[in-house]
Amino acid sequence: MNVIKTFANKTSTDLTGKEGYAVKFDTDGIALCSAITDQAIGIVTKGGLTQSEVCLQGETQAIAGAAVTSGKHVIPHTDGTVKNTTSSSQEFGLALESAVAGDWFNMFVLGSNKTVS
Repeated sequence: MNVIKTFANKTSTDLTGKEGYAVKFDTDGIALCSAITDQAIGIVTKGGLTQSEVCLQGETQAIAGAAVTSGKHVIPHTDGTVKNTTSSSQEFGLALESAVAGDWFNMFVLGSNKTVS
């Protein structure tokens, strides 16, 4: 079962058309991930002007920002897309199929795995 929740977007952040992108908590809402070290909370399933639906856990589709390999853990890329993990990053999901940059692919959101300060 997927866990999908509606969140307010960060002030002045329009997530319309950002389905498939990774998001994080920000000061007053959610925002696109902008660094590989960001702790992603999930994937946008329905973006909006002031609020968006996010898959926090379960299977969903994401957009690859670089190579993604089936069976590998994934992290957010610098533009909110998703890519294979690196040794210095915290993964938030598992790729269920391989993809190249720009492709949609199936992934399983595992959830945030580090303390958010």
